[in-house]
Amino acid sequence: MRKILSLVLALALVLSLGSFAFAEEMTEVGTPRAETLIVETQTPTDVPGQFNSYMLGTQMGFGIHQLMSAHLWEIDTVKGEQFGEVAEGMPESNEDFTEHVVKIRQGIKWSDGEDLNADDVVFTFNMIMNNPGIGQSAYANTVFASVEKVDDYTVKFVTKESFPRLALRFGVTIWGNDYRIVPEHIYSQVEDVTQFKDENPVVAGPYTVKDYDPNGQWILYQLREDWQQSTLGVVTGKTEAPAAKYVLFKVLGDDTTRQMAMINNEVDVMCEVTPEILDVMTSSNDKIACWYDEFPYATSDDPCSKGLGFSIGKGAPYDSADFRWAIALAMNFDEISLGIFDGVGRASVFPIVTATSAGQELYYKPLLEWVSNFELDLGDGTTVKPFDPEYASRMAAELGIEGTDEELIEMFGVGCWKYDPEAAEKLLVKAGLEKKDDGWYFNGEPFVVNLTYLADTEAQAGRGVLAAYDQLTKFGLTCNISSESSATWDTNNGTGEYEIRGIWPTGFIVKDLYSQINGWDADLIAPMGEIGSGQGTRWNNARATEIIHEMAKVSPDSEESYELGLEFLKVAIEDMPFIGFHSGVKFVPTNSTYWTNYPCAANPYNGPWWWWSCFKYIVAEITPAA
Repeated sequence: MRKILSLVLALALVLSLGSFAFAEEMTEVGTPRAETLIVETQTPTDVPGQFNSYMLGTQMGFGIHQLMSAHLWEIDTVKGEQFGEVAEGMPESNEDFTEHVVKIRQGIKWSDGEDLNADDVVFTFNMIMNNPGIGQSAYANTVFASVEKVDDYTVKFVTKESFPRLALRFGVTIWGNDYRIVPEHIYSQVEDVTQFKDENPVVAGPYTVKDYDPNGQWILYQLREDWQQSTLGVVTGKTEAPAAKYVLFKVLGDDTTRQMAMINNEVDVMCEVTPEILDVMTSSNDKIACWYDEFPYATSDDPCSKGLGFSIGKGAPYDSADFRWAIALAMNFDEISLGIFDGVGRASVFPIVTATSAGQELYYKPLLEWVSNFELDLGDGTTVKPFDPEYASRMAAELGIEGTDEELIEMFGVGCWKYDPEAAEKLLVKAGLEKKDDGWYFNGEPFVVNLTYLADTEAQAGRGVLAAYDQLTKFGLTCNISSESSATWDTNNGTGEYEIRGIWPTGFIVKDLYSQINGWDADLIAPMGEIGSGQGTRWNNARATEIIHEMAKVSPDSEESYELGLEFLKVAIEDMPFIGFHSGVKFVPTNSTYWTNYPCAANPYNGPWWWWSCFKYIVAEITPAA
């Protein structure tokens, strides 16, 4: 008995010493490690100390919009439903959707103790509309006739015409939203809000800035003492504070440095990694996990599908649907999939709408019969049906995966575009190209395709371009491939200065497609070389634009809106402005050495979207491991 007691006491001592070591360990920024959640951010900021979301260059994904910003409406990523954040609920609109009354939640306070109320909301929207230097200004002015205070907690939005999607357009539906509420008592004192860095931000979110790296490599956030009066506290009604007193967002470095940081427990949550990196990390540290514990490991429900976008505004041949379809049929999708992430990922081949689990049920499966019978005119009196419904079973056989048809479709998607080089050649000829012994020509000159991708980040999109380069070169096209820095990438995307690039222009969670497709309105197209409110692709399709305008006038909850969405998809498939590869495949590792209860497939209370504005609601659920 005495020996057993001694063993128990010894074990208790070891455990207590371990807990003591956890409690005493400090981070590089001087905070207790046991109280600090460390999150990777993908890129440093060029403007350290700049926290104003309305000043050009602010790196919002550096924890700023995840922990401090306040939106009128946020999104439940599991249900695909919006809920009020600053707003108490959804808008109350009149019969023709031109007047919208929004109640403001009572009890939210700014971090300096001032109430957040209607004054802040009215000031923010008028500030945006009155400042042409704010990127959102032009669009807001096309929508609103006025934004007025009714009383301290009521705002009336008056729109210039019927506008039934106030919450969908001016609230969060995926990553975030660019209409963030600012404190009127601070920003009204600033002469030019577009030049105000806001180095000591007063915020409505649960965390404030405690410190930041002058070189732009990290930002340290601290939980507000009055966090219950933040958006998180008031919206959730929680009485127990988030366990993470501090959240450190930091840049980890190159892939080797990132791997070692995770293996050595120096970071808790990472952004996107490749399957090879994940394999190295999980083999080295059993505390590292992903969305699934086994194949496919990654979630395929990120709503931004990756693929190839065309600069249609450059003119021929990129403005030809025949050319774009030729590119699609010239590539072997099976080989592309294996080249990107070893076959992991759900095919998301329809333009513009992503094949998330919800997207498959809402749009892909209902269109299966139509797309299976859809035909392309090859220009020589023959046609081809381009859809291939056998992809899931083929990929499962390739990878040795077993499952029911439904399980395989959930994993790999409903299908892909056929690999048909013969049809691709006919479509290129129809688009005006000529094949000679030494390659393809256009307007009498050798034809060269320039493919570009974003360097260092967005591995899925970058690998997609590399795989496309291999496929198109094998097909017989002469191709160049190059990467761009983020600054060059963003500028070229807006101005249209590219030919074919790896992009992710899709994204939706909610049933109503309007917020996803309205940027493809041809009326928003800016001249080449200029940046406008619409998509840089410059897809000019009269029927697609007409559908967008029709959808704008009907309730997002109506059957008419849904039917218009289905019709829009058919038009987009016919014209192919974007060739989708897969939905967003996210290998997003977590480390449970210090923290646990991260969202995962077995506990999907949210998605693994550390870079979305909803992260503040995830942080509140993460608990200490020790």
